[in-house]
Amino acid sequence: MDFSNLQVSAEQLPKAEEVQLTPIDVRYFRVLVYQKLIYWIILLIGMALAVYFLEKPGNLLSFIAAISCLFILVFADFRISYLSFLNKKFAVRQHDIIYQNGWLIKKLHIFPFNRIQHCSVNSGYFERKFSLSSLKLYTAGGSDSDISIPGLTDDQASRLRELVIEKNRAE
Repeated sequence: MDFSNLQVSAEQLPKAEEVQLTPIDVRYFRVLVYQKLIYWIILLIGMALAVYFLEKPGNLLSFIAAISCLFILVFADFRISYLSFLNKKFAVRQHDIIYQNGWLIKKLHIFPFNRIQHCSVNSGYFERKFSLSSLKLYTAGGSDSDISIPGLTDDQASRLRELVIEKNRAE
């Protein structure tokens, strides 16, 4: 038996960056907005109660500055969520699933079907209201390699789940 291990030049390697990625459903941004609104409303109510019960009436100027800073933080949080939403994309190829996310630091995750051990379809309260789901992929290699692809329609998520199961059965 002859052993061969030929070198492959870097120019011959396939480029995952050239794959046409599909953006997640636009309705998922509404889900993000509702989740953020609930988070910020609870935080603001908690802060207002803390100020009311713990603080003595203080300087009006410092109060206005604190509220202004808080609104800047809320705006920045929503803006970053929007920019991050725009970069959530996925693609399915013959042997793998590609998922891109991130705004400031873009990440491109490639999951070969033969490395996926388990997959599930999940949907939270707001996702169900918009008929959306998330596909959770569990891979060999620990919890850092697990990923969730949010913002898929219910039909897309279930079809992707079936595809992953079928590919794993075939291999």
